[in-house]
Amino acid sequence: MIFAFQVAITVCILPNFISTTYYDNSIVGVPKVQCMEDRMKLTFHTAKPFTGRVFVKGMVDKDQCVNSFIGNRKLEVQYEIINGQCNMRRSRKIGPELKGIEQSITIIVSFHDTFTTKIDRAFRCTCFYLEADRVVTVQFDVSMIPTTDLIDTARMPLCTYTVRRDSITGKTVSFATIGDPVIHVWQCESDMFSILVHSCFVDDGNGREKKLLIDERGCAIEPAIIPDLTYNENGNMAFSKVNVFKFADKLTTYFQCAVSTCMRSEGRCNERIPPFCANDRIEYLGSRIAQRSTNANTTELSEKTTKTIFKYRKLRSVMKPMKSFLLENQTLSKGYDEYTMDLSADKIVVLDLDEERPNAENSLSTQLENEMSKKQMRLQTDGKFCLNFSTAILLNIIICLSFAVLIGGFIRMLWMSKMADKLSL
Repeated sequence: MIFAFQVAITVCILPNFISTTYYDNSIVGVPKVQCMEDRMKLTFHTAKPFTGRVFVKGMVDKDQCVNSFIGNRKLEVQYEIINGQCNMRRSRKIGPELKGIEQSITIIVSFHDTFTTKIDRAFRCTCFYLEADRVVTVQFDVSMIPTTDLIDTARMPLCTYTVRRDSITGKTVSFATIGDPVIHVWQCESDMFSILVHSCFVDDGNGREKKLLIDERGCAIEPAIIPDLTYNENGNMAFSKVNVFKFADKLTTYFQCAVSTCMRSEGRCNERIPPFCANDRIEYLGSRIAQRSTNANTTELSEKTTKTIFKYRKLRSVMKPMKSFLLENQTLSKGYDEYTMDLSADKIVVLDLDEERPNAENSLSTQLENEMSKKQMRLQTDGKFCLNFSTAILLNIIICLSFAVLIGGFIRMLWMSKMADKLSL
């Protein structure tokens, strides 16, 4: 059974009021969001009838995500959106007290029917749907000794998904350049559970570009983009070394994965974690063929290669029967995703190869100003400096005038000395 449990609104107030007749309107009070069974509804009131439009951030070009209120005469405005539409963010949460699904989206209230102005406001609306199991029983105790129930609930692990630089404990990445080496890390802070990372997507944040990177079995679809994941011995951490990539002509990338947990005490985690993927089978078959070589040097080399291949892989996969070495991926049995959560990494701004990475504390406007100043004048490594065309002409004129003044002064001094000699005679 699913209940709408919690509602959170983060209000991003754009710069304040414009005192013109056309824009002489504003939102009164605090808007309310209602979490319905299959949709989300935002309600707000304005000082005067609202004649602008309401739309989802980044989705203004999709009709189903925009409501226009031209000709409206009411002070109360309602905007509804169906769950899952217009790039609504969905994530599954598993916590000590809360277990359910979170739906979130950013809605823009624009008072102009075409442009975004500084009296417009943005609202981050979040609905949390609590998953609760309710059991109803009827019990008759007939002359029985009372039974005391002793129940202990194991807390679900706190899991994170981060993209880091240099190592699995390095700094998280916010800005990167195409080709930069980074490490995607999935980790749960618990030794009781093992995890399986699967169903990973990357999207541009606007809902226009979305691509599956790791399938529902936990295997990489394009190993050249993201290789198969490496799991630690306890199975509560996975990572993959990746070179930064992005969608063409898009600045940001968002990564989201599903993480399923498995209690290690049940003894079934080793059968599922890590997943046995097609790439592992090809490596295994290749190592077996190499080991059959009659050349001693080749045999020695193949043994080294085999040790390298399986250094971070569990050798349980070697014991599988040969009929299982098919090229399709096989991992999970039914019912394994009973405890599954959705994890998202922080947004990454990816720059092209010919762009410079801004510092975390610098804004984009500061970067543009720096670029303009660099075009005006920049000291180079050879000790010379460059000027723009107009500055160079002005400098040449000043230099020429200076030389003319110096030459004129020198000629005048010579003439005056000659005149002095004549007068002395």
